[in-house]
Amino acid sequence: MKQGKYTVETFARKQNLSRQSAINTLSRLKKRGYVHVSGGGSQLRIYQISKLPQQPTNGFYDIANRYSTEKLFPLFQHRVIGRYTIEHAIIDGIRIGDARTLEATMHLFRHVTNWKRLMDLAKKHRCASEVQRLYKKARDTIKLRRMPERYK
Repeated sequence: MKQGKYTVETFARKQNLSRQSAINTLSRLKKRGYVHVSGGGSQLRIYQISKLPQQPTNGFYDIANRYSTEKLFPLFQHRVIGRYTIEHAIIDGIRIGDARTLEATMHLFRHVTNWKRLMDLAKKHRCASEVQRLYKKARDTIKLRRMPERYK
């Protein structure tokens, strides 16, 4: 199996298979983690085949790129086992600490649902003052809800 990007038709042609056999093969490879699929619907479905199984990421960069207007290129693969919330992502963004990451992290304050969890995590990681400073800066530039008084 050669790695690269394929449509169903190009994969079938390269592997010398019928279209249905190519779909079945790609489906089996996808279940094992060797294929990542993008597109679909009105777009052409693109299958990206890799030699090693790829684990899906669910960490900081996925959350930051979902909720922020400023998209980030992942500097590292961040996989989390268990629950990873917006509050965890804010703390991780502050701990990464470069300028673009902090810009993107400011947009995450719009989606905080549990201020207590955020401040408890900040105290645990010893960055409560940085969280408050970033929140004040974000409040100046972005329309945000107010942080409850007890956490200011």
